[in-house]
Amino acid sequence: MSRLRVMLLVCGVFASVPALGASPDPKTLEIPPQEVSKARELVRRMGSENYRDREDAQGELAKMGRFAKQALVEGVTTEADPEIRARATRLLPKAESDDLKARIDTFLEDKDGKFDHDLPGLKTYRKGLGTSPKARELFVEILKSPYNLDMFAAMDRGNAEGGRAVSDRRNTLFSDMIQRQFVGGSRPTPPKQPSLADLAAVLFAESVIPYEFIPRTTIQWNQVSGVTLLQQSSASMTALNGTGPHAEVYKTIVGRWLGSRDDPADLAQLVYLLSNGNLKQFPESMPLLRRIVLIDTVPGYAKGQALIYLIQQRPKEEGAFLKAIMKNEVRVGDYPGAFKKGENPDKLTAVGSDAMVTQVWFQRNLNGGVADTHTVTLRDVAFAFLITQAGQNMKDYGFETQPHQNFTPTPAGFGQYAFTSEEKRSAAFVKFGWYQLKENLKRPAKDLILPVKLGK
Repeated sequence: MSRLRVMLLVCGVFASVPALGASPDPKTLEIPPQEVSKARELVRRMGSENYRDREDAQGELAKMGRFAKQALVEGVTTEADPEIRARATRLLPKAESDDLKARIDTFLEDKDGKFDHDLPGLKTYRKGLGTSPKARELFVEILKSPYNLDMFAAMDRGNAEGGRAVSDRRNTLFSDMIQRQFVGGSRPTPPKQPSLADLAAVLFAESVIPYEFIPRTTIQWNQVSGVTLLQQSSASMTALNGTGPHAEVYKTIVGRWLGSRDDPADLAQLVYLLSNGNLKQFPESMPLLRRIVLIDTVPGYAKGQALIYLIQQRPKEEGAFLKAIMKNEVRVGDYPGAFKKGENPDKLTAVGSDAMVTQVWFQRNLNGGVADTHTVTLRDVAFAFLITQAGQNMKDYGFETQPHQNFTPTPAGFGQYAFTSEEKRSAAFVKFGWYQLKENLKRPAKDLILPVKLGK
């Protein structure tokens, strides 16, 4: 457990009502030079040869509270006398606790958000969410948990420490959500749902810290991440419906979080949440579906599902994306939300069109025997959509389905259709190219269809 968390828990620092008479201006927290000098002298006296002098000096420093913080830090970090270091170490947590409490009280009193405050994570929070009263109200709720403060403080110290703190925090929240039976027949611990503020804190931190810095752990066969917490939190579902306190700011955090997701494991889980329900409403969901299709390390089945959901929502608008998959090449600037910020918009990148989406087993012999196995690629799924959007039948282009079953395959049913040879796949692409050429001859010049050109 971190030093900050111990300090907060032991000393009872929780944000609630600001101290009576607290000023909203952090400058009022500056410690007068004479108090700093007094504290330093008392620190030196804690090394006196006289026991009574040492005890009196320690007692006076304890009464000074936050005014003694700077001198105590110096005593812990630079003092050579082990007696002084030991006594300063005992006093420092309370002084730091008093100092943090004073800073929190000052922040709470600054109801109009006029001042800059030195609080864990606040600068990063304000940079992302602004200084509106509603954003401030949610941060106040976040402050009420010493664990959230501890995570935000670690985040301020850099990605490595912040990533470990995020992993610890979400593991704790997920463990609380699970009913656990202890050894010896004791009663199980009842599950506890995370508060909206707790979940908002984790999602915000995940949107700031790259996933590579956040250790991923498994609890009861679950890969714990923000996705895991999001889909199992009743508070989150309520807020995403637009009801309850802090719903507006929470939805902003979720939108930022969706826009930052590039962890392949997260994307593989998110694809199913993006297909329906409350995440579908976010403008970040469409670029995220494209990102799932384009990132090589995302499992193929998730890529196929993402493509299906994308086309179901925007069948005509995504025609160019389907053709890009067929060509196995996209221009970054055409789909900026699918790539990391700062990438050259004119860069051409491969799509991974030949990635396996699934395998299909065709049982040719009604009496059993070994089934034929065929691979369905991302390009096959895109091609199936292009065919049906053109009003054509997939079977006319060589797609086959399970023998002895009479049904018309649909693009969304990947796992039920396949090309049974590479020759048939290539022939289908050529045939569709000729079809597009014929259609072009029937149209006015302004309505011409660009034929699909296949990549290597």
